[in-house]
Amino acid sequence: MKSKNSLDIISSVSRSTLGANLNGCRLLVAVSGGQDSLALLHALWSLMEELSIELVIAHLNHKLRDQDSNSDAEFVSEIGKKLEIDCVIGSADVRSVKQNKKISLEEAARDCRYLFLSNTAIDQKVDAVALGHTATDQAETVLFNTIRGAGLKGISGMQEMSFRVIEEIKVPIFRPLLTITRTQTLEYCNQVGLRPRHDFTNNLEDFTRNRLRNHLIPALKEFNLNIENSLIRLASNAAEANDFIESYTNEVFEQYVVFEEDSITINNKAIQLKSAILNCLIIQALRRFNDGLRNVGQVHIHEIVSLMKFGFGKSINLPNGINAVNVGGSVILSVGNSNIEICIDGKYPMKIPGQTPIPGWRIDSYFENVIKSNFFEQDHKVVKVDKSLAEGPLWIRGWQDGDRMQPLGMKGTKKIQDIFVDRKIPKSKRKSLPIVCCEKGVIWVAGCGIADWARLHVNQKEALKLVAIEQSSI
Repeated sequence: MKSKNSLDIISSVSRSTLGANLNGCRLLVAVSGGQDSLALLHALWSLMEELSIELVIAHLNHKLRDQDSNSDAEFVSEIGKKLEIDCVIGSADVRSVKQNKKISLEEAARDCRYLFLSNTAIDQKVDAVALGHTATDQAETVLFNTIRGAGLKGISGMQEMSFRVIEEIKVPIFRPLLTITRTQTLEYCNQVGLRPRHDFTNNLEDFTRNRLRNHLIPALKEFNLNIENSLIRLASNAAEANDFIESYTNEVFEQYVVFEEDSITINNKAIQLKSAILNCLIIQALRRFNDGLRNVGQVHIHEIVSLMKFGFGKSINLPNGINAVNVGGSVILSVGNSNIEICIDGKYPMKIPGQTPIPGWRIDSYFENVIKSNFFEQDHKVVKVDKSLAEGPLWIRGWQDGDRMQPLGMKGTKKIQDIFVDRKIPKSKRKSLPIVCCEKGVIWVAGCGIADWARLHVNQKEALKLVAIEQSSI
């Protein structure tokens, strides 16, 4: 007869499986050989007939502990044979991944593990991947996320049923032991005659989680003996609040966010939303990118909000190769080197002399002696014009269909679109070039040249010098 504790774990796993609608499904169980994953495997094995589930074991040899790692793989394989469950054993060179990606050994091991599980889940045609994370792991996760400055979502910790995007593949993750402690899983293993493997890397101080487990949590217990339960309650409360915020955000999401083939556009009008909703909206947008939320903290969310409010024409770089640029009344998120050209909307009064920031550019203006200004600027981003133009208002805007100007040396006017063609300006860049105007018309198209009527006169001693400087980031 099974003891009360073992029955508790089996009934808990049964409730979780039914609650996740995974009865009658095929599950891939990640088994390291430690007490938590062994307890999970055995409990699911005990429920196979009752819940009509099929199981496949997955074990990854991280090659971090020499012969011990090989022994772990052999141990798990033998468990599979004993329980008559198919077992997939994989291996990965974690140290090489660490070096190539320039990440910690802990991160490299996690990346390799999830990639292996994702590929195995596809090969084995399973409905979900079952992981042995416990309530003890949950407490450590909440504490870890709190320390690193995570928001409400991070403090919510792990969920019983969730999804993880691994190389653009959405993998269902099932964690049925989140109400079970690590002490209970060890007791369970002892009761059913399982002898878990011990991984000495769990004691290495190089791993952040090990320091939390071995030092910080014991220290916090001096203030609260039930600190783990308190952290789990915090996670539960945060999850409830986060669910409400996400539910409301989903209702308004499409009003502010547009998805393109390789970018996401967030309308700056979203800043009128309550800050919690706005932050959630940005987080949901970032989720659409592959690993978009990895290494992203509250500080990065706040940077995007600041960009939306005050960064018109500017851009920021975020983790995971994501670029955010504020252009045309929206923030555009893209992955990798952004090819998005800034569109200059609106009309910007020009400060003379001084600096005038506009989307993607800064236009400097000042007076200079003609003799010092006697230069030939081939790319037409630094020009000199008649000083008297500064007596009236000047402004900067973007190109508009139908715009014309009188090119230098010509008597008549010409469509600026034709000038773009002559200068071989790509269509994608045309609306991003600054145009300086006055009441008389177009004075200068940055990168293309000045109007003939705006040129310096023969005897002028001083010129108005205009400089267009591209701005790539804040």
